Amino acid sequence: MTLAAATLARAEELVIPQGTVVFGELDERITSNGNKFRVGYPVDGHVWKDVTVDGHTIIRAGTPIELRISRLAGKSVGGQGGALQIMAVSVKAVDGTEITLAGGYDQSATDISGLTRALSMFIWPASFLPGKNAVLDVGTVFDSSIPANTRIVLPDGALPTLKLVARPDLVVDVLYDDIDQKEGTLPLSLRLCDKEYTREAHITAINDDDVKPILVTIIIGKRGESCHEFTGRVNLESLKEHFKPGINRFTVSMGGAEASTVLNVEM
Repeated sequence: MTLAAATLARAEELVIPQGTVVFGELDERITSNGNKFRVGYPVDGHVWKDVTVDGHTIIRAGTPIELRISRLAGKSVGGQGGALQIMAVSVKAVDGTEITLAGGYDQSATDISGLTRALSMFIWPASFLPGKNAVLDVGTVFDSSIPANTRIVLPDGALPTLKLVARPDLVVDVLYDDIDQKEGTLPLSLRLCDKEYTREAHITAINDDDVKPILVTIIIGKRGESCHEFTGRVNLESLKEHFKPGINRFTVSMGGAEASTVLNVEM
């Protein structure tokens, strides 16, 4: 068991650590068309999933996020595609505290928060081809962060907690430094604990939707006493039809355990 101590200033207060990630989702479709949008345009969006600190939900899923278009460049006569960037400004915590955010989404190249590096898909949808306007559709997920330690007041009845967290059976991470898009595969690291050694692994869900199992080919497997370490690869061709622009979440099943990780996809 791993012991996680609560970060509390007083019994009724909690400090949100600097760098806490806030995932957001767009509620409207925006493009780099300057006739419809402009820099500074307020974009509708909400928190994609609960933000928790030490077992307390400090920002609830569905909470509106203040977003602005921070860069907009329409398609050029020479055939160059448009560029579109949104900036996360602020969000309210459960006690009503206005929390400043940093980060957002940059359709032209990479996400600007730097929290998840981007994988550029090798098959480009028509809406993102050179000479087209950049598009961020409803449902695009992006990441932002809280740039400084922020103190909030916990709701009435919330008590300081000492949370015991069990070691996860399966942990999956994307090996960004090993990505070779010419090879057409996505490299993964996997750690399977308290389960029998196996080399069978599959992606079973993408963005919370069940998919026909997609094989994770295990390249390297190392047995351990309690945990086994693996390196695997997934065919990108099998993934691309399920991905959407922005941050995608996928679930890997292995040895009766499941784990999810995220991948930022630029299109």
